[in-house]
Amino acid sequence: MFYQVDGLTVTGNGGGLLDGRGYTWWSNKCKDDTKNCIPEAPTSLVLMSCNNAELSHLSSKDSPQMHIAVIMSSKVSVTQLTITAPGDSPNTDGVHIDRSENVQITGSTIRTGDDCVSIGPGCRFVTVDGIVCGPGHGVSVGSLGRYGAIESVEHIDVKNVHFINTMNGARIKTWPGGRGYAKSISFTNINFTNVGNPVIIDQFYQDRALPNMGAVVLSNITYTNLQGTSSQKTAVDFDCSGMGSCTQIHVRYVAITASDGRATEARCRNAQGDTTGYVNPRIPCLIS
Repeated sequence: MFYQVDGLTVTGNGGGLLDGRGYTWWSNKCKDDTKNCIPEAPTSLVLMSCNNAELSHLSSKDSPQMHIAVIMSSKVSVTQLTITAPGDSPNTDGVHIDRSENVQITGSTIRTGDDCVSIGPGCRFVTVDGIVCGPGHGVSVGSLGRYGAIESVEHIDVKNVHFINTMNGARIKTWPGGRGYAKSISFTNINFTNVGNPVIIDQFYQDRALPNMGAVVLSNITYTNLQGTSSQKTAVDFDCSGMGSCTQIHVRYVAITASDGRATEARCRNAQGDTTGYVNPRIPCLIS
């Protein structure tokens, strides 16, 4: 961990490797009915309360939990990283950002068992650009609003990302009962190759039994030039709370077919917004 450092540079000069040897942690991951286990696996590299920091040209392999975490920091550049872990390794997010602003993640390859990039509560002005992601769970904004927490996320720009054999692609996830907002989020120039859920908003993350509870309010969410293939029939899934929490969703050119060549479909609930230009599959709850 680097704590309260201003002007930090960490570089591998193209050959540096962090080897977390996480397989011991994964096999002893705690479960509710297990007593002899490791309760909390560590993150390989953490920047906390750092300003004007750069991580570049290094590799992270098999972290016990998250590979890189940027927490309560500002003006951070993460570039030219290679992050790898098995697709079934638990909680091995590539880069996790939490309560930070002016963070850029660029030009990196991330293959892991959880989110390639996860953008958590309290983040502002985050750019993800030029990432190859897969395997993994995609690039996720969230999860937000657990235990009724009040969250705020804004000005998130995800662009030029190629998802390959991932569980999800462009994902926003919130818990039922959460409060606050996530706004001004864009996904631009995104390619999918055999992705399970290419485009997804999930406001019932891990709890689908509470359809009428409030949720973190999502607004001004823009999808532009998304194309490729889905491993499932449903390529676009906007599943929003019934409390008016998904508005100003803008979709501009989408062309997603099934990996087997068949037609795909969109599913939506309680989402409001519009589409422009060619959009396939058609999204029935948005105005075209």
